[in-house]
Amino acid sequence: MAFALMAGTGIEYFVFGTYYSLAFNIILFFFLFLWWTSLPLKANEAVIEKTVHELMDEKVAMDAKAAGTEIVKSFVYYDLKGTYAIVTGICFLVLLKNDDVWEYSIEYHKPEEKTEGYFECNNNYIVTEKQEHLRAIRPRSWHGIELSDKTKLRCKIFAILFIGGVAFAGLYWLILGLKWWTLLLLGGYYVLYKSTEWIAELLPGNFMAAFKRVVSLPVLILGVLITFVQPFITIFGTYFIIAVFAFGGPALVLVGVGFMGWIDLKPETIAFIVIALGSVLSSTYAVTKWIIKHSPLKNWGNHEYESHREQLALYLAHPSNMVFLVYLTYFLILAVSGFILIQYNRYLISESFDVSILKAFLVYIAYTNMATKAKSTEIEAKVLLKRMSGLFVHDKI
Repeated sequence: MAFALMAGTGIEYFVFGTYYSLAFNIILFFFLFLWWTSLPLKANEAVIEKTVHELMDEKVAMDAKAAGTEIVKSFVYYDLKGTYAIVTGICFLVLLKNDDVWEYSIEYHKPEEKTEGYFECNNNYIVTEKQEHLRAIRPRSWHGIELSDKTKLRCKIFAILFIGGVAFAGLYWLILGLKWWTLLLLGGYYVLYKSTEWIAELLPGNFMAAFKRVVSLPVLILGVLITFVQPFITIFGTYFIIAVFAFGGPALVLVGVGFMGWIDLKPETIAFIVIALGSVLSSTYAVTKWIIKHSPLKNWGNHEYESHREQLALYLAHPSNMVFLVYLTYFLILAVSGFILIQYNRYLISESFDVSILKAFLVYIAYTNMATKAKSTEIEAKVLLKRMSGLFVHDKI
């Protein structure tokens, strides 16, 4: 582990003549050393967890069936005390579908002269009221505030966009900055990775197993980044494709018409029409659905994940999400523009372009209000149609 970190710093020194990564590698070595020393404890906890599940799962399932409910999840929980995390008790927690939490105590018997230490699981449960146990197994909320599914989804989408964007930008910067050194570093790491696997097979042991895990960390990190980059491409690609069609299409038409000499529009007028019309088109589900169905994100029928990708794109293109995104974009642009104008007496782009953006936003507000009113009018129209139809019905004399 220390050799790998020292080798990384050495490569930086001989290639770039710097050793900025030294401090980072020392901190990383400290955390990796703590992680490495905790491996035996983690292994022991994994054995206990597996054994308890083998002994208790069938018993707990029978108890839950007798109580007329179902198991949501269960795990072994350790009561800890102090900064050294001293274990004061162990229990088996079970979360049920009716939101009750059962607690099966696990007692540790210390080793004696003729017997070794062992754990004993209690077959009788209690409905726990301990807040630590309830917080440990129930779905967590932030300071008692339960977030809606839509809010959780938007937070997850934002996290994917942020992490995926940073990963994509970092990879691009790495390739652009290091150039051919990127291939050298990747090739060197591949040789180190394969050599570690080969040595670990020849010299099996705890040290080589731990060293192999350390060398494999970049692969694990790359796997996590790829996991985030894949949905990032779908999310970013959805909004990018919609923006190209909704805003780029009208822009090409207006520029083409102006180039043909059929109409003479100022750049500010073109900007106003494109921004206003693009905002309206991107918030119209019939338009965005057609765009997704005719884009690379559609379901080509080759793999199952393509269907999930298309459904995700259609959800992202729904008016409830697009209206929020468009309003957020207008909010950020107008907030920055207003701050620059008040603080520095300057315009974000120019006076005419800033006015074009503002007027386009007013048009969009009018459109969204009109669309909201149209939905309520459609409901009222059914009642009105029924009343008008009654005019043609006459009572017999």
